[in-house]
Amino acid sequence: MDTASARQDTAAGRRPGGPRIDPLLADRVTEALLLAGLPVGYGGHGPGVQLRPAEPHDGSDDCAGLIALHWEPGPRLAAAAAMEQPHQPASCARRVVSSSMRNALAEFLPAFGIEVVAGRLDGETRIGRAVGPAPATGQDASAPAPAGSRPQDLGIGADVVDAVRRTAALAGLPVAGHLHAPGITLAPCRTGTAVQDAMRHAFGAVLGACGLDLQWRRPAALPYQLRAYGPVEQPPVRR
Repeated sequence: MDTASARQDTAAGRRPGGPRIDPLLADRVTEALLLAGLPVGYGGHGPGVQLRPAEPHDGSDDCAGLIALHWEPGPRLAAAAAMEQPHQPASCARRVVSSSMRNALAEFLPAFGIEVVAGRLDGETRIGRAVGPAPATGQDASAPAPAGSRPQDLGIGADVVDAVRRTAALAGLPVAGHLHAPGITLAPCRTGTAVQDAMRHAFGAVLGACGLDLQWRRPAALPYQLRAYGPVEQPPVRR
């Protein structure tokens, strides 16, 4: 059976008898991530969410059977960070991206009936089990999303769209081509679900750390909006 767990183990070269993850739980988590519009890095290769067996923090940490979720940014940010010291811009940006995305996963996965196990501060985001039925999508998950307005059709400047796409690629995040596609959607400044709320919290930190000029604004009588103005003058990775 070609499960998400089997693909992860094969590509990562794990030997039979070594640490493994529950294939049914891995499939359930993968389904939730795909429904949320997030990329999954199969076989330990990013960008996106990677599923691995949880590693013990110390001798008293019984993590047997737990799945650890990691976020791998885009290859350009990962390569730049690997060449730097921990205090330098690309390394700092990578840490912000990874921690912010782990926090977002922990925030919205319970809405999909996935148990997130509390762990050590700044540690892994761990999955213990499925605690309820998978959410009904109401449609075939493989069916294409209905067409929607594209950013250029909504009057959003091409320079802003390009800046968002470049910055999101550094973080390993998809940008939607139109309003109903999965990923970061771009719309004019005007007036959810658990996924939308969690990811909005993460975007401000993630995209800001990767070099996008973002500001939270609250127009009169409207909810807070995360506005993108273009690239910052000194991004962590030169384009």
